[in-house]
Amino acid sequence: MIAAVVVSSMILCGLAAAEPSLNGFTGLLATPTADALDDGAYNLGLNSSEVEDWDDFSYYANFGLGDETAVGVLLFRTDEDNINTSVAPQSVRGRRDETFLHIKRALAEEDGGPRIAAGIFDLSDEIETTVYVVGSWEQGRVVGQIEGREVRFVNLHAGFAAGLWDDFFAGAQLLFGPDVQVMGEFVEDDFNLGARFSPAPSFNVDFGFMDVEDLAINVSYNRYF
Repeated sequence: MIAAVVVSSMILCGLAAAEPSLNGFTGLLATPTADALDDGAYNLGLNSSEVEDWDDFSYYANFGLGDETAVGVLLFRTDEDNINTSVAPQSVRGRRDETFLHIKRALAEEDGGPRIAAGIFDLSDEIETTVYVVGSWEQGRVVGQIEGREVRFVNLHAGFAAGLWDDFFAGAQLLFGPDVQVMGEFVEDDFNLGARFSPAPSFNVDFGFMDVEDLAINVSYNRYF
């Protein structure tokens, strides 16, 4: 049964090379990676980290400007009857309606070595401007190609942030072909676990458990101009 699922998924269009997170920027569940959108690429999406009650949700859009820079906007909306006035440490959840701007720029990419990127989230300081630097390193055997680039079985990510997230964060992805991956991350003393797959061409779906407790879902549409 498992083999049939994997084989059937691999005949569909694969995941994009840089997939959006719950916070809009390209990354894992909540944390950024060093992946950035290619020139002319864009994605649009909708997500929620409170699927059980649908207490909050976000719309977002990201755009690749050149081969090294991506910009985006995330519109966070919450149920005003269930407002939490505190800021959740790993995301923008728990605030009133807000709009966040962000930018990411690739700094370095070495053959066989880590990719490095830096970014700023919440450029207009709606809650707290956050600056981060992150490195991503692919390891293991080649399991397929995404947009002409070989992808490997393990992707490791680690970085530092100051602002909404403080100090060290880290994550990993296990790729079972170009269409299915499992991911985990550690940020602000929380551990998040999830999966990402492509059920149809140009569409990605993430399912995750934030702090191994709250169910989150992220649906995105990924294309080129």
